[in-house]
Amino acid sequence: ALNFSDGREEVIAPQLHSKVDIHITGPIARVRVAQTFSNPSDAWAEAVYTFPLPPDSAVDQLQMHIGERIIEGEIQERQAAQKTYQQARQAGQHAALVEQHRPNLFSTNVANVPPGEELTVVLEYQQQVIRRGTRYSLHYPMSITPRYTPRNSFVETDSVKNDKPLTQLATALAGENNNATEIWLDLQAGFELDEVESRYHAVSKTRVDDSHWQLRLDPQAHNANADFVVEWQGRELAVPQTHVFTQAFAGHEYALLQVMPPQVKLEEYRQARDIVYVIDTSGSMGGESLRQAKRALLWAIERLDREDRFNIIEFNSETWSLFDAEREASQGNIALARRFVKDLEARGGTEMRKALDLALCGPCADNNRDGRLRQVLFLTDGAISNEAQLFAAIKTRLGNSRLFTVGIGSAPNRYFMRKAAKMGRGTFVHIGKINEVEKKITQLFERIDAPVMTDIELQLAGQNIDISPALIPDLYAGEPLVVAIRADNLPAQIILRGQRQGKTWQQVVPLAPASERGGIHVAWARKKIESILDERAMQRDEESRQALRHQVVDIALNHHLVTAFTSLVAVDKTPVRAEVEALQKHAIKNNVPKGTQFGLARTATGMDVFTWTGRGVLLLGLYFLWLSRRCKLQTKRTV
Repeated sequence: ALNFSDGREEVIAPQLHSKVDIHITGPIARVRVAQTFSNPSDAWAEAVYTFPLPPDSAVDQLQMHIGERIIEGEIQERQAAQKTYQQARQAGQHAALVEQHRPNLFSTNVANVPPGEELTVVLEYQQQVIRRGTRYSLHYPMSITPRYTPRNSFVETDSVKNDKPLTQLATALAGENNNATEIWLDLQAGFELDEVESRYHAVSKTRVDDSHWQLRLDPQAHNANADFVVEWQGRELAVPQTHVFTQAFAGHEYALLQVMPPQVKLEEYRQARDIVYVIDTSGSMGGESLRQAKRALLWAIERLDREDRFNIIEFNSETWSLFDAEREASQGNIALARRFVKDLEARGGTEMRKALDLALCGPCADNNRDGRLRQVLFLTDGAISNEAQLFAAIKTRLGNSRLFTVGIGSAPNRYFMRKAAKMGRGTFVHIGKINEVEKKITQLFERIDAPVMTDIELQLAGQNIDISPALIPDLYAGEPLVVAIRADNLPAQIILRGQRQGKTWQQVVPLAPASERGGIHVAWARKKIESILDERAMQRDEESRQALRHQVVDIALNHHLVTAFTSLVAVDKTPVRAEVEALQKHAIKNNVPKGTQFGLARTATGMDVFTWTGRGVLLLGLYFLWLSRRCKLQTKRTV
């Protein structure tokens, strides 16, 4: 129920339950999310729900189901969609609006849900499966860790001008479940599988054949408070090294290419390093998250070789380091590090910028390295709202360092973690429960210990060819090359080249014959938009920023995609609520991420309040102490 502070009667808030259908074919997943909003009250309701999606999700379809009728959503520029929704809301029409606040955070607004009835909003998106060697994974997020807004962080522009949906989330009490979620997953890998597993949820599984499995997560068996992660392992000789899919769409030809470069033996390559471990001990890391992070850090320290040098940085509202600079990995220094880590506690806010500045240290990272690698391992849940500011800091101060991110907890900010690792020329891993720490950290070091594939380029014959991403990132061991291509006419083949340890690797990949399938144009558009937004974030000239914004809008409208500048809106043309009848607006609460115990501060303002309150209590205590001593002194004089 919802209580109003101005004395109005209690109103029962709308209830939400979701049904998620995931269909995986090869390296692509198509996901359908049906959000049903039921109104148990006697008043007309408007529901607002902020929810997470994968950071690479391409949302391209919206439907509103009213009884047997289906209203199709339209893609519009963001301001136009908001105007369309507000006009329908005021006119008493059923309406739904889906907006993007971050690449991994969206909101649904549903207007004019009748008393005692329900309305279903269905959205669809596409995402790519993650591959590491012969192991694949996909995740569906179900909870949001509330974001911390640092002191003096600048206000970001465009769709994130108003961060209220992110920093002031309506959060349920621990143990509540405000979004009963059922998940059906159909996996058609295209090759024989050794195993299929759900990492953090108990599911029922059905094997259709060697390459086809189906899973179901019962909505009564969980509280929708942790990422749903499914992993599958291909049989060694059955997994293809190359996937090529093509599609013709709106006068262009599109291709999605996934190639696994040849691997090298790890024992053939080992290089001394300077490594800086950074651990987040802010309030949002309290409980299970900090236990996971501390165990991961202790495990990583034990992997150090004598020729390595290291340091540890802790941050919350402030930043501290174990040493003034990287020190040799001697037994004495490692013993100091163990004690330092074991004493860590969660408290305060998430002032991440200071820790990044100290760990990356800009030009100093390029000096006196003697051919050593410089690596920064960042352990955090990423619960911040100033992502753009931190990305800019990484770009400015990275130097010759490489930044690796370790996502901690049941619902980390995967958008920040993946993007930070990409900009830091590193890679990302997620630790969701404490018993997988050793395995995940070992796998991470196996990837980063092997030589990196650099200077990757594609050669294609033809005109009007666009490759996204335009700048292909370095590849670590077990990582595939994934690119999307648009052309007037696709060439017959592509030549791939890259460098590893000074040696050139080259492979010819035929594009014909290739598997025809839908959604390839969406994959290209999603990657192209991300590249344009990366370029735009680095621009300071407003004219250039506007030109890039127009490019994003054009691509999004042509491919029906929700972005920072475009939204999906659906409106039933028939009014159902009379203007004289009131419309109550409600925010649907998000479930608290599993295992989270928040510390004092989740916003900078909150931390300031606690700080000044503490100072006030201290001064008050000193005053009473002085007053007590003065009374005793006067008593003695009287005697």
